[in-house]
Amino acid sequence: MENTAPAFPKLIQLPAIQRPVTVPVDKLAEVRSAADLPGRLLLGDLVPDSFRHEKKGWSAEWRDADGHRAKLRCAGGLSSLELVYDGDEAVTLVTAERFAELAQTIQNIHPGAWLAKLAANLEPRYNLRIFPHQEDDAVGGDFPDGHILSLVMPVPADRLMALFELHKHLQRDAVIRGGIDGYLRYGFSVVNYVEGLNHPMLSHPAGLVLFHVNALGTPAAEMPVREEDEEGAAAWTLQRSHYLYVAHFHLRDAVRFMGRLAEAGFIASTEASPEGWPGGAEFGAAILPFGYEYVATNAWWFDRQGRRRMFYPRFADADDRNQLGGNSSDIWVKAMIRDAAKAAEACRADTARVFAEGLSRDESRPQGPAGFQ
Repeated sequence: MENTAPAFPKLIQLPAIQRPVTVPVDKLAEVRSAADLPGRLLLGDLVPDSFRHEKKGWSAEWRDADGHRAKLRCAGGLSSLELVYDGDEAVTLVTAERFAELAQTIQNIHPGAWLAKLAANLEPRYNLRIFPHQEDDAVGGDFPDGHILSLVMPVPADRLMALFELHKHLQRDAVIRGGIDGYLRYGFSVVNYVEGLNHPMLSHPAGLVLFHVNALGTPAAEMPVREEDEEGAAAWTLQRSHYLYVAHFHLRDAVRFMGRLAEAGFIASTEASPEGWPGGAEFGAAILPFGYEYVATNAWWFDRQGRRRMFYPRFADADDRNQLGGNSSDIWVKAMIRDAAKAAEACRADTARVFAEGLSRDESRPQGPAGFQ
């Protein structure tokens, strides 16, 4: 098939969700009352009535609507931090003298157990996969909001404007307590459809290409091929291009952020997830420990039924990320998004035309119905 793929903008910056925080005093030892404390800290919002004067210092609590909390005790050189996420508690000594230095403290608290709890909460509900945080992995976190996670997921080229508008809406959404940074990257990934376990349409090259283009509006990198492993199991391999949404957010906001994406139709519920975007496993989201999207290579996973394998040579590229920001005004971003939507429209039309011409010359057609019900 002749490659008539239109050009798609490679990188698109999305509006940042910003949550500035006031830190009235610089040093922990300078705190005299609740009015001297930051309004947010790691897993919660300040509870002013929790402030207590204690021997040689003070203590206070910050709580989240979902039940998470942080308690900081300051007693000179013997300060301590208690964190509770979804009922799981961690306690650590604090050597920081300044509030801003608590970012280093949070990077010393491993969130592996908390990420496992998040997976148990979200994976049964949504079309997403959560990668575990290994014990020897670096920990990403900042002040004031704590551990950072990354989200990656394919988004149709003609849904990018809706994602832009969602970011604008989230800036005004008081439910989201921490900042969120996101952008779109045009790249490639691979899906292996195990033969015999999927709809017949997905065991035919033309059917696979049409399915992909109709879902995401971006071209296949090449015609799908049938491959066999050493044990004789066969799969149809689709190399696909698409926009990948890359977002950085805080562990505290993870459940609420995924809920907002689901409400807006970007993540499917497992209770009603038909084939196609966003319900198909190949269109699902992945949550990663912060930084994995830049260092992980050859990342892959199977869907729950073992029917499809998703393979990403790389989720994102740090050099690409560093290029963003020079032309990030709303006018510029919207212009690129409109270009992507126009390219998707042309891609769908060209793909349909090419296959229609091919089918007119060859009576062979994909098995089964023309599409999923």
